[in-house]
Amino acid sequence: MSRKRIVTAVVALILALLLVLGLVWVFPVMRVSGFEITGSTRMPEEQVVGATGVAEGDNLARVDASRAARGVAELPWVHSATVSRGWPGTLRVEIIERRAVLFTREADGEHLIDEDGVPFVIDVPSADSVEVTGDVDSFRGIADVVTALPEHVRLMVSSVDAAGPHELTLHLDDGRTVYWGASESNHDKALAMQTVIQREGQHWNVSNPEMVTVR
Repeated sequence: MSRKRIVTAVVALILALLLVLGLVWVFPVMRVSGFEITGSTRMPEEQVVGATGVAEGDNLARVDASRAARGVAELPWVHSATVSRGWPGTLRVEIIERRAVLFTREADGEHLIDEDGVPFVIDVPSADSVEVTGDVDSFRGIADVVTALPEHVRLMVSSVDAAGPHELTLHLDDGRTVYWGASESNHDKALAMQTVIQREGQHWNVSNPEMVTVR
């Protein structure tokens, strides 16, 4: 085949492809026929679908995936969201949910707080969420303390009392307390706490993890 014929064939193929893409874009040849949602455990599927702003029958090629993802990310339980097309007719929504590590009891209900110390919804706290009491201006430091604890230790903590921004006390389910102090050196304090709660004693102080005291 001559070079001229090859060039002609390639140009014709490109034009045909552009024509097909143009038809798909302009006409709803491939419509949204369903939604595939993953990562959502706290929200009903219809709530997530509604947040995308996309309906069944919409032209899949013309769906603004970024805008749909932003809509889903505005839902309280959503930490981040990704929306993509699954040809020929599926809109895929992948969700990373917030993890509620803390909660406070207020007049209007229980306010859940995520790992970043951000209150994000009024809902029923999970069994592994820790109650916060006291006068708190910021939950970030308390969230850092709780997430530093090994899971089996964290499950023993019923509440964290904040007498001040640098005066945190952890209350265990069995009535024992661990004075933590400021939210700093959390990894070392968590190791110290993991050790001391296996010993005799009711009130431990790990504010200096190198010099733990008991009374």
